[in-house]
Amino acid sequence: MKTPLTTLPRFASLMFRAALKRDNITQLPPTFDDLPKLSLSFAPTHLLDSSIKQFHAVTRWQSDHLHPCYLHVVSFPMHLMLMLQKDFPFALLGLVHINNEITQYRPVRVSEACVFRCYFKEMKPHAKGIVFSIATDVHVNGELCWSSVSSNLYRSTKFNPLNKESSPANEASIGLKWGVQSQQMWQLNSGLGRDYARASGDFNPIHLSKLSARLFGFKHAIAHGMWSKSRCLSALEQITPDLFVQPFNTQVQFIKPAMLPSRVVFSQYEADHSKADDVGTNKDVGTIEEVNKKGVSNNTLKRAMKFSLKSQTTGAPHLTGEVQSI
Repeated sequence: MKTPLTTLPRFASLMFRAALKRDNITQLPPTFDDLPKLSLSFAPTHLLDSSIKQFHAVTRWQSDHLHPCYLHVVSFPMHLMLMLQKDFPFALLGLVHINNEITQYRPVRVSEACVFRCYFKEMKPHAKGIVFSIATDVHVNGELCWSSVSSNLYRSTKFNPLNKESSPANEASIGLKWGVQSQQMWQLNSGLGRDYARASGDFNPIHLSKLSARLFGFKHAIAHGMWSKSRCLSALEQITPDLFVQPFNTQVQFIKPAMLPSRVVFSQYEADHSKADDVGTNKDVGTIEEVNKKGVSNNTLKRAMKFSLKSQTTGAPHLTGEVQSI
């Protein structure tokens, strides 16, 4: 069932309802058939310039087009609306965002009118419970420009998973050899969670302050996972801007939260196509040598970059991810 929306509820009201949502599991283990058969669509007349500027500032995005993660921010209230349906089987408190995948088919401009569609995509067993995913598609003038899949873990010892869940691999990057690593150190200040909340509209208490985070079992406020991914992509865009103006896919696995304040180390390394026996090159263009003979720009070659974010103090991983041109 497809339901068009004319407006989105305020985030505070969604969070209040989320706090009251309880498990509604009718069978063990739950299956995809237990998820609501609902698709939400939303077509805002325009995106808010002030919100975009705040988001770009807090994530250090410098390109003229929209940050690839900003459309996730716009669609997130729709994710909550899907999970707040009466027949959604899980309580929302305690859900863990473990993976986010974005595919951008072309850059989206700030001025473009976007049409969002959100729906449940799949559910599968995990070593620690059940994972379900929510997909989002964004069209501009009927053209699919951007899509994402966000995977969330419902932790439970009641289920007997058929297999242990492993991090998804980007098949296009399998077999690539990776070049020299470079690193940056970032200082995450205590107000980062509030800055990101004002930019994204996501005022989850676990990100706002030490006091509010303690109410939910955390000793300190933690950085928002999507801020971490967004900031990493901004750093990569400054290193290789050409990668972000062509079609690409990026996947991130969230591992351990980054406490606020703290220092983190961002690391990135790129596939070395000159040593990869043509793995990762654009097959329609040919190898680097063939490209040079034809006079075709090397920018048409496929690119792949891996990145990670770790604690500078303990070395604990916060996230790992990659970006792959498609």
